[in-house]
Amino acid sequence: MPSDELLKFINISRKRGVKNLNAYLVELHKRTSLPIASYILTIIAVALAFRKRRGGTGVNLAIGIGMMFMYVFLMKVSEVLGAVAGVNSLLYVWMPNLFFGFVAIYLYYNARK
Repeated sequence: MPSDELLKFINISRKRGVKNLNAYLVELHKRTSLPIASYILTIIAVALAFRKRRGGTGVNLAIGIGMMFMYVFLMKVSEVLGAVAGVNSLLYVWMPNLFFGFVAIYLYYNARK
């Protein structure tokens, strides 16, 4: 369902008194957080590409792929936790982006210029 229809569905369901809409809210928030995640992961990749290590570029590639898997894992965990009734789904969906955003800023400022 497109985002505008999903938003209308959520608003209509709230007016009807449906209690647990977090699964739909998670999907709505995920549609904006995933495009931002691509920018964050790109900044991490660029910052790691500028680092020269003793093991060569394979070490940086392994670190980057490991961080990507950690992001996907945290995103899936936060989706499940955000779908639970009574929690703020916006916070849980954006939590991996916030964490990896700080990592990206740290790596960017500590990369070789």
